Amino acid sequence: MSEKIYRVGIIGCGGMGRSHARAWPNTGRAEIVTAADVNADSAARFAEELSLPTHYTDFREMCEKEELDIVSITTWQSVRAEPTIAAAEAGVLGIITEKPMAASVGAANDMVEACEKSGTKLVVGHQRRFSAQNSEARRLIQEGAIGEPQAMLRRDGHGLLNRGTHEIDEMRYILGDPEPLWLIGQVSRKTDRWERRVRCEDLCMAEICFEGGIRGIYESDLPGPGLRGDVVYGSDGQLRRGTDGTIELLNSKAAGWQTITPRQSEPNQFQEMLAWMEGEIEEHRNAGRHGRTTIEILMAIYESLRIKDVVNFPLETRANPLDLLVEGGALPVFTEGRYDIRAPFPEQKK
Repeated sequence: MSEKIYRVGIIGCGGMGRSHARAWPNTGRAEIVTAADVNADSAARFAEELSLPTHYTDFREMCEKEELDIVSITTWQSVRAEPTIAAAEAGVLGIITEKPMAASVGAANDMVEACEKSGTKLVVGHQRRFSAQNSEARRLIQEGAIGEPQAMLRRDGHGLLNRGTHEIDEMRYILGDPEPLWLIGQVSRKTDRWERRVRCEDLCMAEICFEGGIRGIYESDLPGPGLRGDVVYGSDGQLRRGTDGTIELLNSKAAGWQTITPRQSEPNQFQEMLAWMEGEIEEHRNAGRHGRTTIEILMAIYESLRIKDVVNFPLETRANPLDLLVEGGALPVFTEGRYDIRAPFPEQKK
């Protein structure tokens, strides 16, 4: 008996849409059959490149007319909720969105709830969870290689909803996906900075308390000197990234640092999604609930500034707190001139 070939539609015909269009056929179990984009030229060009029989400018029409099994949503983060909900309501088996899954907790909650209601498997594409190095670090920690994990440091830049989403999600994955309990953060925004049409901070930092008292320290775009942003400290050792995909481990069981090569390779997120849909695994490592928690942490950093206090989880504020701060006048712009760090505004192109 031949295996089922899944019919895939793509919403968002830009660079990431093309990336998904290459990845799905490589599983040997899926074919791209249609696509949608609000830009008619982009949708037509994408369809021509892939020899697709149909393409749309209205994702709802695509979901209603096409008999799809899976939908990839590769739009910008601020407009992922509506197509996710539409695809779930159309009854697709699985949805994979790019990261971050949304630009607010409210939108992320709506996406998860719609998929839970329809029974649709929702995946958020934080691909670092499929790094053999990260997965080996997670296994070593779970096996007690550094005792009880106590703290993890991450350092990056270029915006919470741009690079921060990777760092925070990666932090949780390596630590075994502990739930956040509380957070305190600080944010600065003196320029009119945006990232794919979502407001972006100039710099920020946070201390996150996870279950078990584990502290996660994150900083973005802060001045130097910089800290090494890949270390996990435990009650009986330390763990950090090594060269060539290895892990460096220090504990009481051996003298000096040990170099450990990951014990196994990892599937990719598309292969694992098919395995999840077919019941071969209990849950995708990028299941929507993890993506939502990542959004909660990112938004809580903004919320901590807004309420000038510790934020307890779950975060109840549905809107993006950075928008509330800016629109309420609490974060005035000192350097005029809006600019987008990923998708330049029209005036930036002049």
